[in-house]
Amino acid sequence: MSALSNHFTIRSINLLFVLLLCLPGYVYGSSPSSSDTDKPREKRIYNTVRIENCKPVIDGMLDDECWKQGEWSGNYSQQMPVEGALPSQQTEIKILYDDENIYVAIIAHDNEPQRIDRQMGRRDQFQGDIVGVNFDSYFDHRTGFEFNLTAAGVKIDLMLTNDGWDTNWNAVWEGEVSHQDSSWTAEMRIPLSQLRYGKNPEQVWGLHSWRWINRNHEEDQWNLIPRDIAGALYGFGELHGLKDLPRVSRVEFIPYTVGKIRTYPKEEGNPFSDGTDPALSFGIDGKFGIGSNFTVDYTINPDFGQVEADPSELNLTAFETYFEEKRPCFIEGRNIFNFGVEDNQLFYSRRIGQSPSYDPVLNDGEYAKKPDNTSILGALKLTGKTQKGLSVGIVESLTQREFADVSSPGDDHRLEVEPMTNYFVGRVQKDINNSNTMIGGMVTSTYRDLGHVYMNGLARSALTGGLDFRHYLKNKTYYIDFKSMLSQVNGSTESITGLQRESSRYYQRPDVPHLKLDTTATVLSGHGGSLEFVKGANGKWRFGIGTHWSSPGMELNDLGFQNSVDMLLQGQTLGYVENTPRGFFRAYEFEFTQINLWNFGGEYLFSEFELETEFLFANKWNLHAEISRNGKALNTHLLRGGPGVYVFGTIRQDYFMSTDGSKNVSLGLGYENDYYDDKISHGHEFHTEINWKVTTSLEVTPEFSFDKNVYDYQYISGYTSGQEERYLLGRLDRKTYAITLRLNYAVTPEITLQYYGSPYITMGKYSHFKTLADPDANAAGNVFRTCTDSEIAYDPGTRMYDLFNSTNPEPEYSFSNPDFNFRQFRSNLVARWEYRPGSVLYLVWTHNRTSDEDITNDALDYNFRGLFREQAENVFLVKFSYWFSL
Repeated sequence: MSALSNHFTIRSINLLFVLLLCLPGYVYGSSPSSSDTDKPREKRIYNTVRIENCKPVIDGMLDDECWKQGEWSGNYSQQMPVEGALPSQQTEIKILYDDENIYVAIIAHDNEPQRIDRQMGRRDQFQGDIVGVNFDSYFDHRTGFEFNLTAAGVKIDLMLTNDGWDTNWNAVWEGEVSHQDSSWTAEMRIPLSQLRYGKNPEQVWGLHSWRWINRNHEEDQWNLIPRDIAGALYGFGELHGLKDLPRVSRVEFIPYTVGKIRTYPKEEGNPFSDGTDPALSFGIDGKFGIGSNFTVDYTINPDFGQVEADPSELNLTAFETYFEEKRPCFIEGRNIFNFGVEDNQLFYSRRIGQSPSYDPVLNDGEYAKKPDNTSILGALKLTGKTQKGLSVGIVESLTQREFADVSSPGDDHRLEVEPMTNYFVGRVQKDINNSNTMIGGMVTSTYRDLGHVYMNGLARSALTGGLDFRHYLKNKTYYIDFKSMLSQVNGSTESITGLQRESSRYYQRPDVPHLKLDTTATVLSGHGGSLEFVKGANGKWRFGIGTHWSSPGMELNDLGFQNSVDMLLQGQTLGYVENTPRGFFRAYEFEFTQINLWNFGGEYLFSEFELETEFLFANKWNLHAEISRNGKALNTHLLRGGPGVYVFGTIRQDYFMSTDGSKNVSLGLGYENDYYDDKISHGHEFHTEINWKVTTSLEVTPEFSFDKNVYDYQYISGYTSGQEERYLLGRLDRKTYAITLRLNYAVTPEITLQYYGSPYITMGKYSHFKTLADPDANAAGNVFRTCTDSEIAYDPGTRMYDLFNSTNPEPEYSFSNPDFNFRQFRSNLVARWEYRPGSVLYLVWTHNRTSDEDITNDALDYNFRGLFREQAENVFLVKFSYWFSL
């Protein structure tokens, strides 16, 4: 380890120690004795009863006659902060059912009712005190359907798996709360049509009930789920007494209509830019059941006008940015379609309906109007699970052929910019051996109906597939995990050559024998996968060892997502987790990771060491810290298809601290830095966020970040001098300011107002231009040579640089000043009214403005003024949907 590395590692440890000493905190007075916590716990069983000729009115009051039937069950246990301890407050649950619904009542006793946190929020937002119930109705220990109510009456529903949860699953159900002198109560009616279950005459379901007391950051559970368990659903209790459940007919329709008008700056001479675009559209979402455990979801002409905008970004890398899916018809039930290794995913739903692929080439005097997104004619999704443990998921979608209208002097015409495309995804997974073994597979297919020569840059078809296998050992303490992936893309020689040249593989690299650019190929195929052995549960120590790989020809981006291939990674981790409160700590954990990376040609690329820590303090503050070290690396992407070159190693530190989130005002502070061994390149990022609960109905969350970095080897362009390929780089000094304001106001749990606004400004200035000197140099400092004053000249009038060499008085290359100022403001205001369960009225205002300049003015006030001087684009939208079922 270098002296520089030692210096920063010691400084990081010192900073962490100082932070620990400065934090306010208190010491827990007691914790359960070993005799309390070490006893094995049997699964609890709740026996429900069927009610006849009696239905409760869902008002939260629990005074209906039917609630006199059945048994109340209490004796919840703390899961956190002190696992197995008695709860600070008592909780009771009762469950009843009939031929149509499950009814749940929960009494949350509280001897300090004035401290119950009744913070209001939008649906699916975890705010304040919460109670809930979860049914593993498949009883497969893998999927749970959860229904929660906050103390303010806000509904939260989600789908729970052993890997996490997804609040994008939305069921149609009823829930209300009421408050008494020393408790608050929750009452739910959950239609059987919203659950999935088998056809046995007598059913056993997994059952979980929990309560969150926000002021204590305390979670209490009806059947205690140990925090070091392999997966939450393995720790569920059981629900008995369900008999002769009907095979419910689940047929739901949600027709909708959308009216919108888009306003934008008028462009003189452009017939497509008159400043106003009105539109009216119709569509339908829906679902129907196949038996009681399979569901078909479908959408025709879906609309996504109410979703939040993607964050602003100026991407200077060679790789695509990954954005989260936010469209409702694709995020429900998506957990079954998860399949990938690291960043390589077989299914990335944002490919469906993406921006049209072809940009028309326009001559002087020509204008074009191109759709922002490809229209989805229809999408169908089948999900479910058989009684024998076979999970099935299918997605089938068809997107429309899209055209751009082109206005040309004397020759107006339409030009195809996106072919009609069919997308298919199929997923199966089988549980065997009491869910200790899982084996599955997935296949995706993309087919484009290409009809024009100018669209030959697109592949005609793509097929990917994968197999996955996981086997648990020793009461799920250990597991072996294996995944394999195959891909094949077919198309014209133009499209396959383009894929070979893409940034993920760079077959044109001149310095590697294992990559060969074949301009006659019409097929590209490859493979990837992973093999891991992990201890991930039951005990304080965790470890894992594994390898990941992807061959140069693997291509997933037609319907999946990948950035980089041609790699073989080997790594290992060692971690320690402490969940028992001790002294100043509620919980803490450490994880050390070491990885090594090669490509398929056997070139050693780099090694990385990382220490990651997490501390939860007794005063409910939290600290996350990461320190990593990368040694000298062989970068095969820096020159965008040129030879691989050695670059300097780095040290990275990342800290984030947050205060008690149950307070009316909480704060998060983050700092991240990068130091390179060249002692020139470095980066610093500061991030702060404030969560202010102004009232129980209004919450304001401003965030601010500032990023300043200097990188001495930013790629600018490649050029040819004579017969020689050359590469131009420069030192980039970049500053980025980003502000995000989120505002949530709840009039009632069903009527909410949300605002999102985010100005983003980034400014970059280049200097110290350099060219490739010796690509074979083993010392990173000898790879590039900085241009002298005699080798480069700048004309401020034309904003052009001329690059000279010593043998020719004429410039060998000219390029425009690459400095930039990029500014963007994105915002949307969404009013949402769920006027009846499942039926929603949206009023939406979207406001965007973007500007950029190739100048070097990095004054913040100048750029803010420039941003808000820019004319804006506005979209005003009304969406009305109505849910009904048969």
